[in-house]
Amino acid sequence: MTYLLGIDVGTSSTKAVVIDEGGHVLARSSSGYGIDSPKPGWAEQDPTVWWNATRSVVRTLIKDSGIDPHMISAVGFSGQMHGTVIIGRDGKPLRPAIIWMDKRSLKQCDEIYRRLGRRDVLKVTCNPIMPGFMAPTLLWIKENEPRNLKGAFKVLPPKDYVRLKMTGSVATDPSDASATLLFDVKARRWSEYLTSELGLPHELLPPINESTEVAGGVTEEASKETGLPEGTPVITGGGDSQVGAIGCGAIKPGVVSSNIGTGGQIFSTIEEARVDPNYRVHLFCHAVPGRWCLQGAILSAGLSLRWFMDNLAQPERIVGTLCNIDPYKILSEEAETAEPGCRGLIFLPYLIGERSPHMDPQAKGVLYGLTIEHRRAHLIRSVMEGVTYALRDCLEVFRELGVEVRRVITRGGGARSRLWRRIQASVFGVEVVRVNVEEEAAFGAALLAGVGAGVYKNLDEACERTIRILDREEPDADEVRVYEDYYRNVYRRLYPSLKPIWSEHPS
Repeated sequence: MTYLLGIDVGTSSTKAVVIDEGGHVLARSSSGYGIDSPKPGWAEQDPTVWWNATRSVVRTLIKDSGIDPHMISAVGFSGQMHGTVIIGRDGKPLRPAIIWMDKRSLKQCDEIYRRLGRRDVLKVTCNPIMPGFMAPTLLWIKENEPRNLKGAFKVLPPKDYVRLKMTGSVATDPSDASATLLFDVKARRWSEYLTSELGLPHELLPPINESTEVAGGVTEEASKETGLPEGTPVITGGGDSQVGAIGCGAIKPGVVSSNIGTGGQIFSTIEEARVDPNYRVHLFCHAVPGRWCLQGAILSAGLSLRWFMDNLAQPERIVGTLCNIDPYKILSEEAETAEPGCRGLIFLPYLIGERSPHMDPQAKGVLYGLTIEHRRAHLIRSVMEGVTYALRDCLEVFRELGVEVRRVITRGGGARSRLWRRIQASVFGVEVVRVNVEEEAAFGAALLAGVGAGVYKNLDEACERTIRILDREEPDADEVRVYEDYYRNVYRRLYPSLKPIWSEHPS
């Protein structure tokens, strides 16, 4: 029997799964950690925390699965995107990693447009310049911490640092590289034009492997720390959005994935690079070799419900802990008692600014339409509906670009809620399905490992052999009418009405 190990280095935890060739999960494990914010708007993590979490989950998986680790054919990786890890020649980080939700480089984003010209830079990056991405982050470091940049050997996305610790080899892949804003997305290579014009050393950028390529083998030291046999092949892997799409089977045109995790993404695979002329959504390279993907990213999806949980649902947290019940399940059941549309209560989920389609770091969260008639159930449901409206904003851009949307595969924590699945089906207006995979990014990483190790011929075969539909939710005609009215006539009018206020009073 052959087994495959997939590891996802996420924002709030590192997760891992061991699967067999048929996609059956033998064991899963996770290890959580926090986000450091030395100043308002800053977001950092110590990369050694990721490695410690990886060591822990791998050891736990080997123990819990009871398998002989020598039967693991390969290890695959997925990871949070856009972050920046600067390492010296000894492979050690020179400073904490600056991750995707960091806002400190707003000035540098403007500087990139000013120095290179908006039209010229977007022609190469195919994506708007946003804080938290590697290019503006490196400019901030160059300006504020020049010693760290001068002492740098390489800069890496998060998952590539962890894989470096496991293999001793430096590399990244097109999916993560295309999300740095230093990559020629259509040509699938680093852009010397961008690094030269921005005054960044081109040699800092790591070599590019395809996501299914072997990056190296487990080193002797990593073997002692993880329990994996020395020499076990380790596959390059990819960004969590792309790998998560693989892990739920959304790798062909017409099948869109909707991810409600900490952030949220609407994701569509495309055969040829297709850029939104208004740059409201992202064009990245897929982790599937030779394909691209359109992605709309919202910053506060599950994070919005977590904010509600942390601030307005302390009893549910306590009950959940004492009774071993998921507190989010309690909230979802309460939200079901509120009617669709929440009597006009609309939530804008812009708690830390917004990316797609507004690309506005100054946007703010809003509860609109609150009256004395509203109960807490309405508040909970309005958060779930508001997140779904935000995802639909991205889906509408896909449709403008000619993307056919036949089915949506829902994934992430939001997929566990039947109510949230029903809301998505009626807000999106298409069938929404849930598949047999829960930790999609870690599962997708295991499938990448399977292709790299020759267990599967390609990723299409890997998905066909391992992924099955569990539940289907069809749009409800009555709910569609309610949501269409609120989405078109209220939700979509709120952002342009409030944007001038946010611009005049930034924070």
